[in-house]
Amino acid sequence: MRMLTTLAVLLATTSLASAASNESFILQAGSTNHAIAGQTGGNNKQGTVQVGRGNSALTAQSAAPSKTNESGVLQIGAQNGAVALQTGGNNKQGTVQGGVRNFAVTSQKGRQSAANPNNSTTAQFGAFNGSIVNQKDGNNKQTTLQVGGSNFAATSQDNAGNNKNTSSTTQLGAFNSALVGQTGGNNNQTTLSVGVGNFAATSQTGAAGRTNELSTLQFGNFNRSFAGQAGGGNDQGTLQFGYGNLSATGQNANAQGATNSALTTQVGIGNKAITLQSTKGSPSFAANDGSASGSITTSKAYWNIFGTHQPGTQSYGPVSFPYLAPAVYGGVNAATTVQIGKGNSALTVQNSEGARAPGALSYTDTLKVGYEYKSTWVGPIPNPDKPVYGTINATADLPQAVALKGVNNNAATVQVGKKNAALTLQDGVNIAKTSNDSLVAQFGDKNGALVSQQNGLNGQATIQLGDRNNAVTLQKNAPVSGTVNAAATIQAGSKNRAFTNQVANPLVGGLNGSLVAQFGNSNTAIAAQTTGLQPMIGALNTQATVQVGTGNYAVTAQNSATVTNTSVTAQFGSHNVAFTSQH
Repeated sequence: MRMLTTLAVLLATTSLASAASNESFILQAGSTNHAIAGQTGGNNKQGTVQVGRGNSALTAQSAAPSKTNESGVLQIGAQNGAVALQTGGNNKQGTVQGGVRNFAVTSQKGRQSAANPNNSTTAQFGAFNGSIVNQKDGNNKQTTLQVGGSNFAATSQDNAGNNKNTSSTTQLGAFNSALVGQTGGNNNQTTLSVGVGNFAATSQTGAAGRTNELSTLQFGNFNRSFAGQAGGGNDQGTLQFGYGNLSATGQNANAQGATNSALTTQVGIGNKAITLQSTKGSPSFAANDGSASGSITTSKAYWNIFGTHQPGTQSYGPVSFPYLAPAVYGGVNAATTVQIGKGNSALTVQNSEGARAPGALSYTDTLKVGYEYKSTWVGPIPNPDKPVYGTINATADLPQAVALKGVNNNAATVQVGKKNAALTLQDGVNIAKTSNDSLVAQFGDKNGALVSQQNGLNGQATIQLGDRNNAVTLQKNAPVSGTVNAAATIQAGSKNRAFTNQVANPLVGGLNGSLVAQFGNSNTAIAAQTTGLQPMIGALNTQATVQVGTGNYAVTAQNSATVTNTSVTAQFGSHNVAFTSQH
């Protein structure tokens, strides 16, 4: 040990003497410890301290013109290994390991112009823990803490630009794994795992002026979490308590999109939750009839004949002319999933993407329509030196003239029990700022719920109490509709089934309303409402079905052509049958 310590001091002294701007310190206490430090180019600082037996450390530093490379390694125990590679300057790293056979690898490639350095801190206590860190271009910060046995963490941070990537990973227990990838900057990530065999994977791609926020908390054993965010404006949280729970969240937003937010909470065994959200738009762009199929349908031209102004009418089409297609924007997506129990499944898919629709666009331009005529001439003799111009006032039918907003989507799913299943799909566009709102609450075993809502102005609630209840709710509006769809389904008992379908008329500002409540066993209710083209505003379909007992069956179908339909069905007892049809 005494010879090893002397050698370390000599190496450090040689480094300081050969290049004053390079600094190296190595201290070893124990036996068979190994340390190698290589520095070139100046502005490098490193310190290595090893206490124990069979520890190894490698530090390589280079190319730090003005902002320094700084590295510190502390290892206490046996057979721990640490590697630190730094180039380009503007890098800082610290590694602390206590225990047996832990290993840490840190690679940093700095950028002198970065406002903040690459900053990495790794601390591992226990046995057989492993950490890999890769940082590029500066403005990256990561922290890894692992306590226990056989935990593994890998963090990659790249291309932050003038923004910043921040990552924090903490694992307490055994055989936990965490993978983190960040690029583009403005990404913030936190992972905490406590238990055995938990796994968390995080991927974030940021954008200037927009931030990705992501948190994963795991308590228990063999829980799995996957989260991906792209484009900024995304916020996601995952909380898992128990055994074998699975959560997957994907969020995507571009510059014209709004925000995505998702929260998933799982308590129990083997629950599965998947949430996919997208909000997108596109900027305005210059177009003409070649790229957007625009054509003039009507026009008027005025020109000079025999020295007087006389009107004339012409028709032109198709005529190529430029116009500005409007920008479109995405809306806000918000999803909440709570699962308590065993084997529950929830899938939430929400899309809010702006679109363009056909519309009329006024167009005014000047057109050469003829030449000046002189009354002294016999017959019309054109004078090329004096062309006459007329004004065209036209209307063009353009397929991208109307901007439609992506609707706001709000979904909440609550599952308490065993093997409940819920599927929620929401998307669409509207000319106004509207939203799809959905609530699914399941209490019991093997209940099933399917919800699909489009184009906003939709509100839906499904509540299931008992076992094996099934509910399907489908609601759709037109992008220019003022109609409101509202549906509520409540089921308490066993093997109940309910189906609700509402389609609104795009020319009507009316309301479709539906309520189905079933209490008992083997009840079935089907309600379908639709409106045709109306001569006036105010059409309204309203339907309510209440069944209490066993073996009830009710069907209600309403189609309003010119008037309001209203239907109420109430059955109390058993083996009742009701059918209602209104046109």
